[in-house]
Amino acid sequence: MSGATPFILLGVAGAVVLGCIAFWNNLVAWVAVKMEPSRVLLERAAIPIKAEELAMIVIGIAVIPWILLLALIKPQPALGVLMLVGTSVMAFVGTRGYIEHRIAKRLQQFSNQLEVVLRLITGAMRVGLGLRQALLQVVSDMADPARIEFSRVLSQTQIGVSIYDALDQLSERMPSGELTMMTRSIRLNGATGGNLGKVLENLAETIKQRRKLNRKIAALTAEAKFTKYIISALPIGVGAFIMVFEPDMRAGLVGTLLGRICLAVVVGLIALGWVWFGALSRLDV
Repeated sequence: MSGATPFILLGVAGAVVLGCIAFWNNLVAWVAVKMEPSRVLLERAAIPIKAEELAMIVIGIAVIPWILLLALIKPQPALGVLMLVGTSVMAFVGTRGYIEHRIAKRLQQFSNQLEVVLRLITGAMRVGLGLRQALLQVVSDMADPARIEFSRVLSQTQIGVSIYDALDQLSERMPSGELTMMTRSIRLNGATGGNLGKVLENLAETIKQRRKLNRKIAALTAEAKFTKYIISALPIGVGAFIMVFEPDMRAGLVGTLLGRICLAVVVGLIALGWVWFGALSRLDV
């Protein structure tokens, strides 16, 4: 019997390892399904990873802080489960927020390039080039993300997609009112005829004036935005200091009902302040 014990232990260990691997694979697959709608967002944000890889990153962001908190606070099992739920929610929300930030930054870069793109197209048409040749000029002269996006437009035209449909798909990938005006103007001009170069030149001038107005708005709302970041960061920094360097206060906040209520109220007030200052600093033109 004693001679068979190592084999039994080895079999049990193997079964545990296989069970952990199966659980991990199922967990990754489940999160990947939930992250499937993010494929389009990842492409729009120009983040070169798959949904499965994003799922593993989200799981890591959720689990690692949870383990650190368990080692630091040593909570009761019920509180430990709630902490796992909290870190998981923060991982999902934080990852989604980062992707949306990347999308917004890329869309802003593309919008800033759009005036130059229109002037390049207008200049190419003035010397007798067609729309496709003008877009080739854009690809050769512009930096990313305009170069990549218009390269996709030209690649689609090479496999049989009309240039108007390819531009409409570009407008879906890079949603912008100015780009929508550009694509609709090109399609309408293709159907009715006219001086497309003049139309795009007028649109470029309109975009230029909008940029000036947006810069003025950004200067006027900068104080509210800066205040939002400062007010949100202060309680988070104080809370982190207490959790690390003040064990008695940490025990009072985390280990008592009143402390947990205070923490919940603080989190709610931070979120409310973030939304409020965001509304004050937002002005659409």
